[in-house]
Amino acid sequence: MKGKAELAKAEEPKEGLSYIVAGSEEVKTSVQGFSGIRVNLDPVDAKEKKRLEEEHKEVAAMLWMREVAGTKSKLGAFLDAFTQHFGDEDEALNTENWIGKKIRIVSWKPRAREVAVLD
Repeated sequence: MKGKAELAKAEEPKEGLSYIVAGSEEVKTSVQGFSGIRVNLDPVDAKEKKRLEEEHKEVAAMLWMREVAGTKSKLGAFLDAFTQHFGDEDEALNTENWIGKKIRIVSWKPRAREVAVLD
């Protein structure tokens, strides 16, 4: 490949921090055809935001789609939090409704994920 390109360096959200949902996009892997939602998050904390800018990093969570998602999975934690926030599962399933919402990562450990919508 000729040319020069810099790869975006994404990192997972951090437990205990708050973020604004900046965007979401549907993705599908080319090889095995897995589908998911990439959720882009902007940190609320000014120091964290500055650190990310200096390191040319962004915060994103990949939520892989499945028929049934446990509430403690990445996908399940987001869906559970937004269903509680909106009071309607259909509204929560539309990730466009998440954009601009402030969330807090309560827990981000495998099989123990928890997200809270703050506004």
